[in-house]
Formats: sequence, structure tokens, C-alpha cells
Amino acid sequence: MKKNIIYAVALCVLGMFAVSCSSTKSVQSPADEYEDETAQVAEDAENGDAVEIKSSNKKEKKQKDPKKKNFIQEMFTFGNRDDYNKLYEISLYEKEITGMKEKRATALLRTDNYMTGFGCYYMMAYYIVQFDEIGRTKLRQGIESYLSDFENKNLQRKGKHTDRAYGKTPYRLDWGTVSSSTPNKGTGEGYMGYEFIKGSPYFVLSNYAFSNDNYERIGDTTSRESLPLSFYFTRAQLREVLELISEDNVKKVVAEMNENYITTGADEY
Repeated sequence: MKKNIIYAVALCVLGMFAVSCSSTKSVQSPADEYEDETAQVAEDAENGDAVEIKSSNKKEKKQKDPKKKNFIQEMFTFGNRDDYNKLYEISLYEKEITGMKEKRATALLRTDNYMTGFGCYYMMAYYIVQFDEIGRTKLRQGIESYLSDFENKNLQRKGKHTDRAYGKTPYRLDWGTVSSSTPNKGTGEGYMGYEFIKGSPYFVLSNYAFSNDNYERIGDTTSRESLPLSFYFTRAQLREVLELISEDNVKKVVAEMNENYITTGADEY
């Protein structure tokens, strides 16, 4: 009887291990491969990840009207539901102690000034990165320069300050402990460049800490400044970002959003 029980438990443990391995493996796909004159074909390049984002269903989704803030959100949580129009999901990477980790991010459009960007968790806080027209233009130029250097084999594996190769772009950061409450705000500039990690190149958008413009208003319960941030992108992910920040796309989303908010005229009698 004891042997049967031990045998059954062993089968269950092996089954759970197999399911765990298969689910983890299915999330990942190969990072960008970069074969230049100094490249060595290494198996560890498989450790990098790239995510292909399907955009076919994205365009069919109708924009949702933001929900009104309730009294509790206004008074205590600085609710931001009226501030952003959530569009669709994209993905990016963050460098952690254990290696590169894929993060899901939400593409967003501000409803007041039409700044465009994305929001995602970074360590223990939720950050929203937003670009105005000038910031979008510079970001597009940086991304296009990187893609050109990638195709023409001009990326330097051991170059100095490659994480700043494409200059700076201005943007705004909003952040808080949860995605629905981001009362902290700061503006500044971030660097655009690239970095090789385990043989694979990634486009990098990074910044030093931004000062919190709302610190005096909120008080000691919050931080005086943001965290230094670094977001990493593969080429597939960059194509999604380019589509998001294109001026044609921004105009289209704004037009669709305004159509949803148009109110009908009063009935005539």
C-alpha cells in the first residue's frame, strides 16, 4: 500500500514539473540575432526574448469611454481613470537581477493634451511614460536610426556609451503604487541608445530620476523623485512603438475618442 502511495505522489510531482516547464517555455521566443564580423554563434542568445505582437485585432477594438472618478478616488487615491484612454497591450523588457524579463505594458493616450505613451510596473511602482509631439518625433528618429544601424551592421558590441547613441527625447512620467492611482508627476529627458545582452542587441530608453512636481502637494507619504528607469526593446517591439507614436495613429485615435464623446442635440418639439 505504501509503495502505491509513493508511486502516485511521484507521478503527480513529475506531472506538475512538466506543466511548469512547458508553460514557461511557451512565453518566450528568440531575441534579435546580430551577426557581424566579430559575432560568435552562441547558444546563450536563446536566453533573450522577443515578443511578436499581433495587431490585427487591435484596430478592430473600439475605444472605451473612461469611467468617472468617484468621491473616494478624488479625495484619497488620486484616481486617474479620466486622464487616460487605454488602447491595447504592447510588451517591453526590463533588466532584473535574474536577467531580462518581459513585461506587459498598456498603450495610452492622455485625454487632455493627447500625449501618447505606455504604462507598466517597474519594480514596486506603476509608471506611465508620455510623449508630446516633439518627444514622439525625437523618439521615432532614434528608433529609425537604431533599426538602420542594425540592418547595416553598424552596432558596436563593446562601444562606449552606446546607451546614449541616439541622443535625448523629452517626456513626462506619472507614477504611483497602482495603475489606477498615479499622483506623482515629473518631466525631463531620457536617453536613447542600445545595449548588447548575452549577444543580442536591445534598443534602450532610459532616464535618471525625475523630480516629483507634486511632492509638496501630496506630502511625505510619497517620494521626492522617480526611480531611474531603463526600458529595453527588440525590433518587433519597436515596430509596435513606432505605430503607437505615429502622428497618423494619434490623430486617428483622437478622432475616434471624440466621436464617442459627442452628445446628441436636444429634442425639438
